[in-house]
Amino acid sequence: MKLLILPLLVLLGVFCTASVTTAAPVVQAVDLYPSGAKFVFAIEPGAFDVELPGAFQASSVNLLDPDNADGFRVVEEARADWVPPALTALKARIDAQQRAVNELAAREASLEHARELLKTVRPKDSEAKDLLDYIEKSREMKLKVENELSELAFTMAEESEKLHRLEGEFKARSPEGAEAVLRLRGTARAPLRVEAFTPAASWSPRYTMDLDSATGEIRTRMSARARQSTGLDYSGPLTFHTKFPGEKVQTPVLNPLRVGLKPKVEVSARGDSAAYNMMEAEAMPKPLMRNARSAAPKARPAEPVMESTLADRAVKGQGALSGDGRDAEFNLGGLELRGKTRLILIPEQRADAWIVVEMEDIKTPLIPGTAELRVDGQPAGTTKLPEYGLGQKSIPFGYAPQITAKKEPIVERTGSSWFSGVFTSGYTLEIANGTEDEKAVTVRDRLPIPTDEKVKLEVKRIEPRPKEQDKENRLTWDVSLKPHETVKIVVDYTLSYPSGEELQYRR
Repeated sequence: MKLLILPLLVLLGVFCTASVTTAAPVVQAVDLYPSGAKFVFAIEPGAFDVELPGAFQASSVNLLDPDNADGFRVVEEARADWVPPALTALKARIDAQQRAVNELAAREASLEHARELLKTVRPKDSEAKDLLDYIEKSREMKLKVENELSELAFTMAEESEKLHRLEGEFKARSPEGAEAVLRLRGTARAPLRVEAFTPAASWSPRYTMDLDSATGEIRTRMSARARQSTGLDYSGPLTFHTKFPGEKVQTPVLNPLRVGLKPKVEVSARGDSAAYNMMEAEAMPKPLMRNARSAAPKARPAEPVMESTLADRAVKGQGALSGDGRDAEFNLGGLELRGKTRLILIPEQRADAWIVVEMEDIKTPLIPGTAELRVDGQPAGTTKLPEYGLGQKSIPFGYAPQITAKKEPIVERTGSSWFSGVFTSGYTLEIANGTEDEKAVTVRDRLPIPTDEKVKLEVKRIEPRPKEQDKENRLTWDVSLKPHETVKIVVDYTLSYPSGEELQYRR
């Protein structure tokens, strides 16, 4: 009896071992982050041995239904010649091309052998007529072989180049960690879900925003550009997550201008002097470049489906994401925003006006991303949107080239005496409306702020008086301009300081 039981146990062990099959992972859901992605895999009940590509981090593998699994473990192994599912079709093309090149190489070798035979074979006992016939036929055969070899060499070069291109494409599209594999093993007593994280993925939000300057309505379409190179193709629901990084808002801001005494330092090297001058030059505002043109917006889609938590915000999407690192675009929906359009002129920064939309609040907060801007249906530029939420005040929206400002000096001179130096500065701001409609414009300028008690600022004249002068000497005027009207603002001030010193400006 014991002799019968032992073979039976052996057979049973073989049967159980054979029932554990190596399966490709079934992707159930994908959560994308600005850098990285979390995949959720579905595993059917029973003993399992599932392979995950090496692009996934072993330490991130986590059971979502731990009570449904027995003996779960993750094993990292090396592997060679793995063909990711995303590249199966390309690999089949490479194999077919390799066979074609091999066939050409075999034909070339056969022709080379025939050519060598034609060189060595000689007739033994033949009459003159037979010898002449042999020579003629031999010459024809040699010519035929040489022609075929010549044509074959050209074809061989073409087909080999095609093979080389396909192999290069395969290498470029091969996923990260292709030389490794994660094996998930165990037994599932019920349907099982496993999550794993990969750094080989990313996404970024994009907007197309079209402003109606008369009503302040902004038709907004939101999309996502994503990619992942795990080797696994996926099609289905996607969740795009983001955190709120501290991005700098590009709404126009006029920084205060401070003035003090220049330190008396000995500059021994030209490099030090250049660096010092560069630091001082950075204190002055730089003109902003006009933005590039954007594409026309498409029809307005449904509103995005957003989920918010204390630490994260996510948008739901749907679509296909290949595993070979190619970019994919996902339409996430549309928003209706509304605000008040303002024109803001800062002559020190640029000659034409910023178009800024001010809003009291946004019901659906925006995720930070790149926005393609349009004003009244026409391209206006691109910008980086930071986080906008409830209580948000403004969004920069391009420039108005027909609303301009020009800063012209009236008088600017530096003098000195035995006791002090005096810098006198005067200028006009010329604000012009080149449109056919009346425009309300906000003009901003600044006076220097002395940071040294030895430097004294005296304002001689500001006409008209500004609506506001804040504690950092930033000036604001609200100007109403009729069609093609030009308005002038005059500013005149002096700075006094000890004789023998120099002024230094900084932000």
